[in-house]
Amino acid sequence: MGNKNLLFLLSLSLAVSSNVLAEELDNIVIEDVLTINPNSADANDINRVSPTSSDGGDFLTQVNGVSMSRFGGRGLEPIVRGQSQTRLNILLDGAYIHGGCPNRMDPPASWAALETYENVTVLKGVQTLAYGSGGSGGTVLFERDTRDLAEDKGVHGRVSATFTDNAISHDLLADVVASGEKGYLRGIGEIKKAQNYEDGDGVEVRSSYDHKQAGIIAGFTPTEDRLFEFSFERNSFSDALYPGAGMDSPTEDADIIRLRYEDKPATDKIDSIKAEAYLSDVDHLMDNYSLRTPPTYMAWHPKAGQDMLRATPTTSKTTGGRIILNSTVGASKWEYGVDLQRNTRNASLNNMDSGTAAPITLMWPDITIQQLGLFAESTRSLSKKDTLKYGLRVDQVDVSAGKANDMIGSMPMGGHSANQSYAEYYGSNADDKDETNIGGLLRYDKDMGNGISLFTGLSRSVRTADSTERGINKWSAVPGTAPVEAQETILAGRWIGNPDIKPEKHHQFDIGLSKTTDTLDFSAVAFYDKVDDYILRDTARGQDGILKSDGADIYRNVDAELYGLEFESKIKLSNRLDLSGSIAFVRATNTTDDNRPIAQTPPINGKLQLDYTGAKWGAGARVNFASRQDRIDVLSKQEVGETAGYGTLDLYGNYKLNKTVSLRAGIDNVMDKTYAEHASRSNIMDINSIKVNEPGRTAWLKITAEF
Repeated sequence: MGNKNLLFLLSLSLAVSSNVLAEELDNIVIEDVLTINPNSADANDINRVSPTSSDGGDFLTQVNGVSMSRFGGRGLEPIVRGQSQTRLNILLDGAYIHGGCPNRMDPPASWAALETYENVTVLKGVQTLAYGSGGSGGTVLFERDTRDLAEDKGVHGRVSATFTDNAISHDLLADVVASGEKGYLRGIGEIKKAQNYEDGDGVEVRSSYDHKQAGIIAGFTPTEDRLFEFSFERNSFSDALYPGAGMDSPTEDADIIRLRYEDKPATDKIDSIKAEAYLSDVDHLMDNYSLRTPPTYMAWHPKAGQDMLRATPTTSKTTGGRIILNSTVGASKWEYGVDLQRNTRNASLNNMDSGTAAPITLMWPDITIQQLGLFAESTRSLSKKDTLKYGLRVDQVDVSAGKANDMIGSMPMGGHSANQSYAEYYGSNADDKDETNIGGLLRYDKDMGNGISLFTGLSRSVRTADSTERGINKWSAVPGTAPVEAQETILAGRWIGNPDIKPEKHHQFDIGLSKTTDTLDFSAVAFYDKVDDYILRDTARGQDGILKSDGADIYRNVDAELYGLEFESKIKLSNRLDLSGSIAFVRATNTTDDNRPIAQTPPINGKLQLDYTGAKWGAGARVNFASRQDRIDVLSKQEVGETAGYGTLDLYGNYKLNKTVSLRAGIDNVMDKTYAEHASRSNIMDINSIKVNEPGRTAWLKITAEF
């Protein structure tokens, strides 16, 4: 494509990005319910939205109380109130997607092609029971609203392009809607190329990847209240480098199919009905040789000096759906329904020395987890200023590991099975198991007048162990010819799930206060979470219930407590000038093991931001900061040591050329600071960097046009 054509396409961009992000990411308002809730955050401020976000996880860090762990250029893991992974319920337009990497190169938010979603909402803690079991840390909703976009009849849409001088070389997006009286069709496409970025010291961080995404959404609207919608999207990543892992990923692909039905029946019994079904299918391949120099066998090994080639192909398929009904009974609004989620995962660690795959171990031995849930919750207006919300959820969980007895590898006795690994470390097998888990919610909101609102809540949520916690099987034989040091290293490299692990039970209390006036918005939240049977990834040291003391990664239940504070405020200095700030603190403790810190807990962190908004242009500056984190779990291999505090400065601006075209530009990390997030992974490709550092100074430009 010629430069002129490319620039024209680029010109088709921030008008949309600015307007879409500023105008379409609207707060959800529920009639007769207090809408001011500091425990909920919507990403609807254009100046908080960095156009250089690599994926949905990166994007979420703009929200107060959300941190992240970096693995590479993509696959950033969000952390909400000190909790991550399956302690968060993350839905992509109603669909669950569980990644294909046991080491979490591709967590759920990494599959969110961010700018194709109209709304992104973070519900911190437990505020509803309608989005599945667990969710103790919070719920993140990436939502599309194509029907709303289709209100404008005809063909319309947007195109955008983003460029940076550090990391993302280009990101091109097209989003077009064609709508008529009875339906609509939407097409989405994105091409992104990211290069290795440099940290503040000018050191190159292996972080490049290529991303292609395409989707189609078709809707039929026979009446004003009725909707039938089908969507299909494909996300494809290639040549993704991960300095925080022993492998890179040549290919990562995911297909998501969704069906949706919405209606408002002509009946006094039901106000509305919503039914959804989805399928997400992930294929993931990682290896240690196609994108990096492989290690060689040690001197004591019969293959001494030869390349040690390893590959891990994986699959993760998730199917499910939900039916949600809404009814009004007197002063109460009821939301109730049923949901189902079924995930099956397979992964194999293969020896590729001969060029043909020779399985060493089944890392996910065909693990299936099915969760069927029933829930009901009511929001009742006690008065014009008082609202009570309460609900109950029951989940039936069924688990199986279809290949746990398969003998894999070349042991003298004919191979090694996952069940043999579980028996060695826990004395148990991966038999079919079931659980019945009960959760509940009680919440009170009060409008105290003068713009002041108060809320307090109690909840119980139960999270079943995921496929990795209950069934990972990274097992390797220990050759008798290996010296003692090598044998210890091999044993410490094992990673064995616990098929008898109990589900986590979270009992949370939170309380918050907010004040809104013409010149001030302020909120403060405190939370406490007492956890029974917290699922801890630990090191085998012969603890109670652990049969070995060889340093392998294992899982065990402990009791834990988490508590924290969050503050956020915005002051209107003038009609066009705003000053805002936020700060968050969380402390997580394993109370079973003498108040041992829980690994990868973020330190105190926050932002301070000054924004000017004019008729056609705006500008601002933001300081991002985090304190030193020296409260760490020295016994955990997940902890990469203490982390220094940091402060960085971002500058940004936007200009509306006309009704169609807008520009955004800025510089992130202006002072070229070298730093890493505390929870980020160890950089095994650069021992001098310790952790995977964040990008250094990055200049960016985004052009958006809508038509």
